[in-house]
Amino acid sequence: MEYTTAKFFHLIGVFLWVASSSSLGLFMLYGNFKDTKCDKHILRNFYRWMTNLEIAGFVLALAMGFYMLHLLKYRFDINWLNYKLPIVLLLFLPLEVLNFWFVNVYIPKSQDKEKAYKRYDLFNYIVALPLLVGGLAVVYLAVVKP
Repeated sequence: MEYTTAKFFHLIGVFLWVASSSSLGLFMLYGNFKDTKCDKHILRNFYRWMTNLEIAGFVLALAMGFYMLHLLKYRFDINWLNYKLPIVLLLFLPLEVLNFWFVNVYIPKSQDKEKAYKRYDLFNYIVALPLLVGGLAVVYLAVVKP
């Protein structure tokens, strides 16, 4: 696979990841604070399914990103990537691993689903700002390439 094809799939993964995580997060915030008369259990199950789509997008973006580094024969010689990679590997990756754990292990095995969902909501509230700032930094680095 050539570099531009890998970049295409990398961007598809980024779009899946960002679009699903941001829109679903806003949707759940709205649903938690506004009485929508919807069955929250149905919404939560849909949210869990879509969160797995978000994680799949992240994995695709990460895999294609590493493949592009391989194609570039990257040796820590591209300054903007030297700043972008720690954000991805030290901020985004651990948060997505925790997200996967919440959605696929903790919540399904929890006896008290409502309590589990409240903890997951708290997790989402806490990580929202760091994800936003980290995401903007990565976009800046990828576009401006300082």
